[in-house]
Amino acid sequence: MTRAESLKGRGQELVLPHNPAPYLTDWLLEIGPTAPAGEASVAIGFSEMAEWSRLMGVDLSPWEARTLRRLSRAFVNQREDARKPACIEPMVQVDQELARSRVETQFAAMVAAFKKRV
Repeated sequence: MTRAESLKGRGQELVLPHNPAPYLTDWLLEIGPTAPAGEASVAIGFSEMAEWSRLMGVDLSPWEARTLRRLSRAFVNQREDARKPACIEPMVQVDQELARSRVETQFAAMVAAFKKRV
């Protein structure tokens, strides 16, 4: 189940940022937002974009290619951050009290761990 499906199932609204160039995100997902690198994933490279561009007959401008690369890097970074328990879902309106509570809990745990070492 995707995060969007999970949110919908819980009756929460999916909040997405403004996207002034939706065709670029469509292209990114068509190319593949990541490239394999052993057991990990990395941002797509210009060679993957060039091959996709050639096959699809799309002439990427330099700024479109750079933007696709940045979007891919952001995707890879967010995927890695999302594995951390403290990561707040990027598509959810942040409940300030809940966020404050999480930070306080994590801080208290860090202080307790530090006191054990001393």
